Amino acid sequence: ALARTPAEPCCKLMFVGGRSGQREKLGHMLLACDEDGSALRGMRIREDLRGRGLSKLLLAVWLRLCLEAGLTPRTRTINKPLLSLSLAAFGFAPTNQRGMLVRVSAAKRARDCVRSTSAHAPGRTAYIRTAFEAPDAATLRAAVDRQLRHGNLELGVPPAALRRALTLRGGRGACTPKRRGRRRPLP
Repeated sequence: ALARTPAEPCCKLMFVGGRSGQREKLGHMLLACDEDGSALRGMRIREDLRGRGLSKLLLAVWLRLCLEAGLTPRTRTINKPLLSLSLAAFGFAPTNQRGMLVRVSAAKRARDCVRSTSAHAPGRTAYIRTAFEAPDAATLRAAVDRQLRHGNLELGVPPAALRRALTLRGGRGACTPKRRGRRRPLP
């Protein structure tokens, strides 16, 4: 899906899943589209699915798409501490020293979280108000494979189609897999 952002061209990478044939929206990522890269601007996970490690799985899928398409993954400014922690798990590092280091609560719900800049507050630390850059390709691929259980993700489109879709240089349907067999004529 295209995102209507006047500042830069973006696409929304939607994740759907479900049981018993029902397709439910799990979450999405907003990606800035560069010619040679894909830049994460933000991520949203459905409220009732938070706290289950889904953000790392969805990040791993996006990163695998970037690796297969030959694109450099990066981020724009990230202001969400938990997203910052998930990026760090893949080896991403802040791009500048102007970011703010904060402590992150272990609470599962946003309303239970307390963000503090105190070094004595309990919890993990994360950078916010900064962009992140990816590690080298080998390190990134290893981290993605660990998250995806040794790379068990089968892509239904060729790398060139992924590249066109993630950079908005292929038009609508650039990532739609080809149908096999003959199409039936409409009645």
